[in-house]
Amino acid sequence: MRVKGRAAENREYALLVVAPNWLGDLVMSTVLLQALAAAPVLPGGRRLAVDLAIRRRWAPLLTGDPRLRRLLFVARRGEHRGLPGLPRLAASWRRGGYDGTILLPPSLRVAAAAFLAGIPQRIGFRGDGRGPLLHPGVERPRRGTLHYCEETLLLGRSWAEQAGWSWSPPPVARPVLPACAELAAPAGAAEGPPLWALAATAAYGTAKAWPAERAAAFVEMAVVEAGVRVLLLGDAGARAETDRLRSLCPIAWRDEAAGPAAAIDLVGRTDPREAAAWLRAAEVCISIDSGLMHLAAALGTATLGLFGSTSPAWTGPRGRRVATLAAGGFPCQPCFRRRCNQQIFCMESLPARSVLGAARALAEAAAEDAT
Repeated sequence: MRVKGRAAENREYALLVVAPNWLGDLVMSTVLLQALAAAPVLPGGRRLAVDLAIRRRWAPLLTGDPRLRRLLFVARRGEHRGLPGLPRLAASWRRGGYDGTILLPPSLRVAAAAFLAGIPQRIGFRGDGRGPLLHPGVERPRRGTLHYCEETLLLGRSWAEQAGWSWSPPPVARPVLPACAELAAPAGAAEGPPLWALAATAAYGTAKAWPAERAAAFVEMAVVEAGVRVLLLGDAGARAETDRLRSLCPIAWRDEAAGPAAAIDLVGRTDPREAAAWLRAAEVCISIDSGLMHLAAALGTATLGLFGSTSPAWTGPRGRRVATLAAGGFPCQPCFRRRCNQQIFCMESLPARSVLGAARALAEAAAEDAT
């Protein structure tokens, strides 16, 4: 039997949005939060109250977000881990007395937790054997037919139909992170020539990464020819590839941002909020299809996305000033693999010179917008 919580007493419609696990997907899913924030009073005079279930790692990016009532943490490697953790996760959701949930991760586990929590309306894409646990389930479009942002809004539309709300999201959705709008520039960010952020590796797998030889050539050109500071960002898992990039790039490297044109290595040295502060301070971000690319675009930084195994039509950056460069001429694209299984790797076809030219053009356009 469903537990009645404070939500019902306060005539609120309590909605639990379960956030995706990956940073990029999480950032893109904020378009759903933006659309839900525009919800009027629902039938029966109830107001919408949105809680977000999120990995603790990403919480600093959304703490204090005015679109949310509260954050709930999903401890995938802690108390909610494995089969014993499933009833504990369900119990934490049951205590919220939720009227409905939108399940953004396409996993059987979160659908089972919502079902066990007794949440009446469980909106999510069918697949992974979880259809019987959803109420209702939504057919997911073929990958790349819609941008991921619009996919999240499909689930929002299904929820709105159940809640009796006339759904009218914006025609072109753009992620927004209000909790990061006032981030202060990190020390040294403004002390020197323009700062360009570079993210060349991805946690998802090597098939999305820009080869170290290409990235090293770009860093050297950007520092020597464009006269900028190139800031390398990434998590600790990118350390080995970053060390290889550094060994291939015969220019000055340092660990501090302040100073003349050079390459600055902060890989593995920033938490998500610190990385966001650096991205917000950058003139342009050059990134493979990764969480940092989507984070930069959402913060309003000019962003150049490099694509090979994935599709810009599905996960291209959305922001005020964005562009993409995609490897072309490969019949296997987009393969969406974690690792390339072809003799020729598509990302090898993105030369440093072309990326430098695109980055310069984007930085110039962004500067014109600012004047």
